Order: sequence, then C-alpha cells, then structure tokens
Amino acid sequence: MLTWVGQNSGVISVFISFLMLIVWITYLQMLFLQYRASRRAYILVTRAAGKGIRSRCLITNMSPQPVYVTSLIGTLHVPGREIELALTDLRELPEEELQHDPRSRMGQGSLGTGDYLNLGHFDEIAQAMLEANNEDEIKVSEVNQLDLVVVALTASDKLPIGAARSFQFERNSRRGTKVQPLSIATKQIRQRRARKAIMQKAEYHT
Repeated sequence: MLTWVGQNSGVISVFISFLMLIVWITYLQMLFLQYRASRRAYILVTRAAGKGIRSRCLITNMSPQPVYVTSLIGTLHVPGREIELALTDLRELPEEELQHDPRSRMGQGSLGTGDYLNLGHFDEIAQAMLEANNEDEIKVSEVNQLDLVVVALTASDKLPIGAARSFQFERNSRRGTKVQPLSIATKQIRQRRARKAIMQKAEYHT
C-alpha cells in the first residue's frame, strides 16, 4: 500500500488539490448566495380580511432590510379604457387623519422587515381613483380590474425596486363582488430595464 502511494503520489496530490478546489468553490458560492439574499428586496401585495370588494389591500415588506415606499401606482380597468393614477397623491389629508398610521394614509413611508401599509378596502381604492380623475359617470361596479405597482427605495441601490400584482373584480359571485388575484404570487421587479421603467412611471406621476 505504501509502495503504491509512493508511486502515485503525484496523482494523489493533484486529486486532493482538485477536491480542495471544489470545496472552496462551493463555499464561496454559498457565501455569494447568502450575500445576495441578504440584499434582495421582496415586497408583497396581498388581499386580506376576506375575499370580497370590502377586503383590504396590504403592502408588506418581506425584505431582510428596510425599504422606503415612494409611490403606489394603480390602474383601473373600466369598459373601453384604463385609468392610471398615483395612489400616494390622490387627495389632501387633514392633520387628524395622519395621526394614526400616517404611512397607510399617505400610501408611502419607511417599512422595516415585516411592516405593512394598509391601503384600505378595494372598493374605497377604486372610488378614490375615480373621484381623483373626475370620473363622474363611472361607478365602482363598472371596474373590472385593479393593477398595483409598488415603487420603493433601499439604502443599497440607487435604482428603485418594485412589485406588481393585479386583482380582478368578479361580479358573478353569489356573495357579491369577489376580488381575485390574477397571479399566485406578487411579481418582483428586479431587472434593470424594468426598474428604470417604473422609476420613469413614478416620475411621470410626481
């Protein structure tokens, strides 16, 4: 055995070096993935407290770091056209409304991990958007879908990050209008081109 080891010491040395290289590559890859995960933002747009039109819309920060929500851009689908508005600037808010949970009232602010914004009932969101756009002839009952895009900033990146989700208003339910998400999960906007696009969209509505 010792003779065989001595005769093949060069091969054994190369093999051990190769194994060590694989171990180091795996270790560095794990460190890189852990580092990237610690910086990756994840924002949820969800329906809560029921499934009907009076259920609530929540924006939750599930990122490992705080985010600052700068804009919420909503799009209403009504017969024949779409209405796009920034939910953060729909109306002037009196001081008394800002004393309790001002972030949710304004639709913007800093969110730590696990913090959320309560945007209110879906029918109230749609009604506020219609009123802000002076849509006197359109009723909430005519709205077919609501798209929401969240634009947020992090301390580790100059470009904003974003999230998007769409909700369909199904009116053929026996229990009244049902708010149905069109996707299982919230779409995370991470590609550079898409992030530039939502930044331009947010600037347009500023």
